[in-house]
Amino acid sequence: MASTAESITCGGFLFFNNFDSANLAKVEQVRIPETSDKDVYEIEGKSSNNSNSKEVSEYEFNLWTKHDCHETQFQNNNRTWFYFGVRSSRPSVSVKFNIVNLNKQVKMFSQGMCPVFKIVPGHLHWERIREKPTYTLDQKGNDFTLSFLYHTPENSKAISYFAFTYPFSYTDLQNYLRRIDMRMEKRSAICTDDIYYHRECAIKSLEDRRLDVLTISSYHNISTEREDRLNNMFPEISEERPYKFWDKKIILISARVHPGETPSSFVLNGFLNFLLNRDDQIAINLRRLYVFKLIPMLNPDGVARGHYRMDTKGVNLNRVYLNPSEIDHPTIYAARNLIRYYHYSYQLPSELTDDLSNINLEIVDSNVSIINSTTSIVNAVRDTTTRLLQQVTLMSLDEKDRCAFETKNHLLTLECLNSTVIDESQELRKESDKNDNVTEDRTNSKLTYTAVDELPKSSDNSGLFLYIDLHGHASKKGVFMYGNHFTDPEDTIMCMLLPKLMSINNPHFHFTSCNFAERNMYIIDKRDGMSREGSGRVAVYKTTGLVRSYTLECNYNSGRLVNTIPARVRDGVNKTINHMFVPPKYTPTVFEAVGAALGPSILDLTGSNPNSRLPNSQYRSLRGVRSHLKLTYVNNLSAPLNKSLRKQRARRGDISG
Repeated sequence: MASTAESITCGGFLFFNNFDSANLAKVEQVRIPETSDKDVYEIEGKSSNNSNSKEVSEYEFNLWTKHDCHETQFQNNNRTWFYFGVRSSRPSVSVKFNIVNLNKQVKMFSQGMCPVFKIVPGHLHWERIREKPTYTLDQKGNDFTLSFLYHTPENSKAISYFAFTYPFSYTDLQNYLRRIDMRMEKRSAICTDDIYYHRECAIKSLEDRRLDVLTISSYHNISTEREDRLNNMFPEISEERPYKFWDKKIILISARVHPGETPSSFVLNGFLNFLLNRDDQIAINLRRLYVFKLIPMLNPDGVARGHYRMDTKGVNLNRVYLNPSEIDHPTIYAARNLIRYYHYSYQLPSELTDDLSNINLEIVDSNVSIINSTTSIVNAVRDTTTRLLQQVTLMSLDEKDRCAFETKNHLLTLECLNSTVIDESQELRKESDKNDNVTEDRTNSKLTYTAVDELPKSSDNSGLFLYIDLHGHASKKGVFMYGNHFTDPEDTIMCMLLPKLMSINNPHFHFTSCNFAERNMYIIDKRDGMSREGSGRVAVYKTTGLVRSYTLECNYNSGRLVNTIPARVRDGVNKTINHMFVPPKYTPTVFEAVGAALGPSILDLTGSNPNSRLPNSQYRSLRGVRSHLKLTYVNNLSAPLNKSLRKQRARRGDISG
C-alpha cells in the first residue's frame, strides 16, 4: 500500500498529507507585506482586479503538489490534481494559498472553475470556494500558479480540506460499496424482479488494492452455473463468482482509469443508485433485460496516490487495452479479459480459463439449467412479460465491420438515405395525425409504443450490448460522448443514437459536442506519445466489433447550454418543467443525474422504456429520432460535396471571365 508522508508544519499552520488521494509535496511561508519580484505575468487582467485581490491576507503560503509518480523513476509532468488539509491555531484569519507548480489550465479557470473545500468538524459537505481564484503563468508557460483566499474557522481544532475538484478516493469507494453490500444483504429474493447483486474482486492492483466488479440484474433467466475463474484473476478464493444468465446481453460500464477525473465516479454512482431502485419501473426493466457489469475504479493505485492521470509506473492505462500486461497493467488485463469473456457469452479459449473454474458450481449434471425453485420465481419466469423480454434480448446487434465506401458509391448512398428519410418523415406525419401521444397499455404492462423489429439486424452474436468508459474533461465544456467512426451509415446512426437519447433525457448532455470522427480514434496524445487506438472505447470495438462502445466525458466546471427536457409519457404533455437557461456549476448531484439518465436512454434504444420522454419530444418516437439522425448524416455528407461543387463552379467562372 502507499506510504503516507508526515504532516507539514509551517508558519504556525499544520498541513495534512497523510490520507487517501492527498498529494501535497512542500509548503513555504511567504513573508507579508513582501512584494514578489518573480518573473511572472498575469494571464488575464480581470483575474488580478477582482475583489479577493484587493483584500490583504494576513498569511500567505506557497504550496507544491506532487507530480504523478513523485520522486520515482516514473515521475512525469502531470500536476493538475491537488488535495490537502490544513489546521490553524489562529481563528478567523485570512490566508492566501498559492499552488505554484500546476499544469497550465488557463481555459478552465478563465471560465470560472473553482477548487472545493470542506471543514471537519463544521462544514462537512464539499462545495466550491466562495472567492474567485486568480492565476499566473511563468514566461516559459510551464508552471501555472493558482491562488485563492481562505478564512480559518473559529474552531482552532477544525481541519479544512481543499481539492482541485470534488474528491472520491479509494477509501470512499470501499466505504460506499460496503454500505451497498449491507443494504443488499438485508433482503432475499422472492420473485424474478428482485435485484440480483454480486460484488467481487477481479484482480489486485500493483499495490495490492481491489479491482471491484459489481454484477447487477434481476433473476430472469438466471442459471445454476457460475461464471468461470479466469486465468490469474479472482484472487479471493472465498468470494464466489456470480451466476451466469442466459439470453441476457451484458452492459459494461467502467470509471476512474484516470485517477483525477472524479466526475466519472459520481456518474457511475448515479447510475448504480438508479439501477438498485426496487420500485422504479425503468430500473426494473433494465434489470429484466440486461446484466450489468460495473467497474467503479480501474486505477485504484493512482487514486490512492493522488495522481491525476497515470498509474504508479507512469503509464496512461487508457492506452494499453489492446495488449495489457498481467504483470504491468493488471487492472486493464482483467477488464479486457472480462470484456472478451462476456463478448463470447461466457466462453474463452482454454488457455485463458483457470483450473479453478468449477469451484462453487451448483450444477447437478452437464446440462446447465435455469433455476427452478418452489418459490414464486417459477411463475414469474413464465409470464408474458418475460417472454417478450427474451425476444428483445435475443435480437442481435449490428456490430459487424463493413467495407469502406467506394468513391463511386458516395452519391448513391446519399440518394438512398435521402429517400429513406423522406419516406420515414411521411410515415411519421401520418402517425402523428392519427395519434400525437404514444402511450403504454397500463392494464397488462406490455410496451406498445415501439416495435421490436426496429432493432438493428446483425449476424454478430456478441454477448455484449453496450460499453461505456466514464471520464472527466478539463477543456471542452459540458457532458458529451466520444463514439467510434464507421463507414457504414447504419452503424453510424446506431452509434449516434444513445448520445442523442441522452440529450433528450438529461438537461446537461451536449449532443453537438459529441465526436464520432475517425481522427479521434487514432490521435496521438502529446503528453505520452500513445495513440487512442489503445483506449477502452476503440480497443473494445476492435476486439469485439461492438458499435455501441463509448467514452462519456464530463467537464469539471460547467456547460455551455441546457437542454429543454420533455415530460415523461406518464406525466402527460402538460407537465410543467422548470427550464434552466444558464448552465449551473457542476456538482456531484449534476454528475449523478447524468448517470441516472443512462437508464432511460438505454431502454429507449429498443423501445423498452415504460415511461419514456420520446412521445412528448419533437421526434415523437424512436423512429423519429433515427430519421433525424439520418437527415443530419445526409447533410453532413452533402456539405463537403456541395462545397467542392461551388469551388468548381467558381473556378469555371474565373476561367470564363
